[in-house]
Amino acid sequence: MNSKKILASAGAAALLGLATLGTTSCSKDFIDLSDPTRLVSTEGYTDSLSIVTGVTAAYSSLQDMYGKSGSSRGIWIYGEVASDNSYALTSGERLNEFDTFSVLSDNPRLQSQWVATYQTIARCNIILSRAGAVKLTDATRNRLYGEVRFIRALAYFNAVRIWGDVPLVTDEITNIADAYTYGRQPATAVYKQVEDDLAFAELNLPASQTAANLGRATKGAAQGLLGKVLLTEKKYDLAAAKLKLVIDANLYALQASYANIFLTSNEMNSEILFAVRYTKGGLGVGSPFTNWFLPSPLTAAQNTSVNGGVGTGQQFNTVDADLVAAFTASGPTDVRAAASYGNTATPYFTKKYADVPTLSTDAENDWIVLRYADVLLMYAEALNEQAGPNPLALDAVNRVLRRSRGLPVATAAPTVDLPTTTDQPTLRARLETERRLELNFEGHRWFDLVRTGRAIPVMNAFFTKAAVATRIDAHNLVFPLPIQELQTNPVLTQNQGYN
Repeated sequence: MNSKKILASAGAAALLGLATLGTTSCSKDFIDLSDPTRLVSTEGYTDSLSIVTGVTAAYSSLQDMYGKSGSSRGIWIYGEVASDNSYALTSGERLNEFDTFSVLSDNPRLQSQWVATYQTIARCNIILSRAGAVKLTDATRNRLYGEVRFIRALAYFNAVRIWGDVPLVTDEITNIADAYTYGRQPATAVYKQVEDDLAFAELNLPASQTAANLGRATKGAAQGLLGKVLLTEKKYDLAAAKLKLVIDANLYALQASYANIFLTSNEMNSEILFAVRYTKGGLGVGSPFTNWFLPSPLTAAQNTSVNGGVGTGQQFNTVDADLVAAFTASGPTDVRAAASYGNTATPYFTKKYADVPTLSTDAENDWIVLRYADVLLMYAEALNEQAGPNPLALDAVNRVLRRSRGLPVATAAPTVDLPTTTDQPTLRARLETERRLELNFEGHRWFDLVRTGRAIPVMNAFFTKAAVATRIDAHNLVFPLPIQELQTNPVLTQNQGYN
């Protein structure tokens, strides 16, 4: 099984898990390419093979959650379009509501993300409820549990950051009446479940996956994601300790070339802790991001260099001039600029998802969820928020800075490295900038600003600079629950400030 092929197959229906589960295989073999049987939750799961394929179906759901043609648009709507990195040019998609913080609860992007999230959770819950009765070795059962608890944790972590308090479902639901009893639980309870799931995954997942299973969750992925969760909760000492485990394991390393991180010929490279995997070929499991993020119409140069002229650009997620200005301020030696956005013509477009699709919205690009540079910057942040900079924090940042200038990451570079006299506010501000530049268009910017308490001042300053009337306040730090869910589940309530 190869982890790319895991991802094919695939809201009371979402909570129930009555959406069909595809029997899938893991690499590019762990994405199911045909989905021939599609078991509903009340069938199957009586032997080891059905449990294994059910776990694969849980991985498959991640494509729906992170972006798939015909399904949810993905996390980038919240992480990028809502930030100062990006804007949406396409009419009819209602993505502009996220850009201008005018999101209405009937926005279809809210509903599709909610359904994809809870279908993912339901698939995990089915495995957790059924696998105990199936003949498996304890080690195998716990590894499979670890994989689906990692997936469930990721789904809930995204949900709680998007909506705040959300329904917390940890058991299989087998009838629709029960689904309507799940109201919203406090974000603190959701975070507690996420922590518990990731702690279990950390204990039971392997340190690495073999080539046949490349892309399945690992111990390092669980530790890295748990570090991010703890950082979000402002548990800085615990976050630093968890992230240090990833660093000290020496299983991950920065790629020498920033551009190489995103090449489809270099997927699951040394920097990647976890990615949602896609494969092109007209098989229904390709990546849509190449076409979704390109401008329209394409110039001849864009046709040639970015997508080979296959399909059209849809302008869903367009590079804002403010991000370009941030790169300009970083200086001409910052190699990340050339690898991050194209400037053959305006509007600017991201180059991180360049590929020649087989068909429109059928490219090869994985969605990187967590990578080593993110771990290093989070580690520095966790240390800095405890007692200010120390040599470990500065070294972590300096490694990322050196690579941004095309320099060897392990070699001191006096003209690039932060001075040893750097104080806490200075490092805090520098981390905000470097995370924006390093991780642009990977779905992190808005969540970073919310985590650090900087979303309101940064975005309002951005709107002022752009001479637009939009202003945000505390209610905008979460998004509205979809109206369809409120109408079908009477115990759900709406976030303050939304109808």
